[in-house]
Amino acid sequence: MNLKKSLKSLISTFVEFVKKDFNWKTYAYTLAFIFICIFLNYHFDFYKNIMRNSYYTGKSMWMYPLFYIFIYFSTAIPVLLIQKDYKTLKNYRFYLKSLFFIIIYGVSIGFYKYRQWELPDLSHLERNFVMRIIAQLKSVVLIVIPLIFLKLSIDKKNVKGFYGLSWNSKHLDAYMLLFLLLLPFLVITSFTPDFLKAYPQFRPWHYDGIFNLSTIGRTLIFESAYSVDFVVTELFFRGALIIGMTSILGPKAILPMVAFYASIHFGKPIVETISSIFGGYILGVLAYQTKHIWGGVIVHIGIALTMEVMGFIQYYLLK
Repeated sequence: MNLKKSLKSLISTFVEFVKKDFNWKTYAYTLAFIFICIFLNYHFDFYKNIMRNSYYTGKSMWMYPLFYIFIYFSTAIPVLLIQKDYKTLKNYRFYLKSLFFIIIYGVSIGFYKYRQWELPDLSHLERNFVMRIIAQLKSVVLIVIPLIFLKLSIDKKNVKGFYGLSWNSKHLDAYMLLFLLLLPFLVITSFTPDFLKAYPQFRPWHYDGIFNLSTIGRTLIFESAYSVDFVVTELFFRGALIIGMTSILGPKAILPMVAFYASIHFGKPIVETISSIFGGYILGVLAYQTKHIWGGVIVHIGIALTMEVMGFIQYYLLK
């Protein structure tokens, strides 16, 4: 199949789902709920004053799971009620499985005790660099390992493959084209003040001389770990919350995931948070339809690394 046909097929797959799934009441409720949360967050600096501050008060390990539980079920339960899906509402597996997913993610985000590790043999900059790498890779231990356990036990027969990390590679060329179409918008966005405050996430000029690494060396190490974190993000949101919950929720798994996904962007520029609603929905639909997450991995990492590269260009060439 050539690229044009593949892209057309991918778009048809998305449109087919929307036509079949669209319920104006559930979609309107979900959007209203998300935008109210976004308004409250940015108006009152909720993430900065409450959630981020919980790291320093030692409360993050339980505050993040509780916050995400609130966001997820404040979407999932009304969606089920609106569609009168009382069978799922009475299904204990819906609550137990989704709680398992939400809690492991919340604990991963809230885990901060590693910051107390002294590492006396390292300089201040080296220790800071190591802490940042751990921050990117902790999800491998705290999310991927529990998902492996769940897959080998409860989901051994319920879910094919490992939550979307399968050999299925349908529409990958079309995903690449979609990313290329997004590229001009990413470049334009890189010139906004909010972007320049947030990116690049890694600023190698702050780490000169650490571990005798070159600028390229320390950048590659960080960006590799940064990319792994995005793979885990796709595995969790499009893999576990969509493909993993399909046997219970079917297509109703998508809207709660979108709300949850938007909420993890509350500490980022508001444009990025709003974009995550639509990006999360599109990637969720396509993961549901294709039963793999590789497209999301390509787009997600592509966008993230493009923003990093534009940040480097802004600093080194356009400053």
